[in-house]
Amino acid sequence: MQQIDNILIAVDRDGSRVALAKAIAIARLFGARLELFLCDAESAYEQKHQYDPRSAALARDSSLFGGREYLESLWRSFSAVDVPVTIDVACETPLYEGIMHKLKRSASQLIVRGASGREGRVFGASDWDLAQSCPVPLLLTKGRLWEPRPVIAAAVDLSSEESPALTHSILGLAKEFADAGRGTLEVLHAGHFYEPETLALHRAKLEQRAREAGVAPSALHLIDGEPAVALTEFAATSHYDLMVLGALTHRKALTALLGTLTGRLIDTIESDFLLVKPAARSCKAERIADRPMAASPAA
Repeated sequence: MQQIDNILIAVDRDGSRVALAKAIAIARLFGARLELFLCDAESAYEQKHQYDPRSAALARDSSLFGGREYLESLWRSFSAVDVPVTIDVACETPLYEGIMHKLKRSASQLIVRGASGREGRVFGASDWDLAQSCPVPLLLTKGRLWEPRPVIAAAVDLSSEESPALTHSILGLAKEFADAGRGTLEVLHAGHFYEPETLALHRAKLEQRAREAGVAPSALHLIDGEPAVALTEFAATSHYDLMVLGALTHRKALTALLGTLTGRLIDTIESDFLLVKPAARSCKAERIADRPMAASPAA
């Protein structure tokens, strides 16, 4: 797995503090730098419907200036003098495309997004669009503090339709987070195991995948039942700090299952979620000169 040394925090007005607080904590675990980014998609949408080009240009300039002021104020409200950060703003719509354009100008190996709306629990349509299109892992956080030694869960699918590369990516990244936080890693696999022979075959396959990813097969959980129900119920009682699982797939046969499973887990469980693609890599792109900003103590 590629080392995490650069993290992109894509904030908005509602979920900003949730996302930034968790990103700072993760940056400290990995010794990473942060890229704090705000894309004003609402203003960009309004500007597209402006008849006067001069008014649209003025509105865009105002959006960019106000966005940067907001991010600088937000950063100053955190005491994170030990974490290097750059700040960037954009005015693009739709939101997920603005975030993807920023990622292409970045060298980030991880994106962090915070929940907003009702009690900081809601992720919007742009987050799911981002999950489908983003080539790097996407961490969705509800803001709950992790334990000093976090408990990480990696949920994997062993069906013949699932790529072994995705399982390897999930297990490898989950292990990175567990090792960085000096925490523990549990591997979860749910399905129907009608016969002892079926259960034994699945266990042997799961142990093999774990060994291939460098994960000790000492904390494997095979959970009997429909994955969308059994895995949700098991995880809800286990108090995981982070769940790592495959991002939404483009394969039509699995879209409904993974959409239901991911959505139910996020709605039901208070943990953070890390959505992974096979062989996740950071986008290759030219860096842009984001203006570095020194961290300031909280007021």
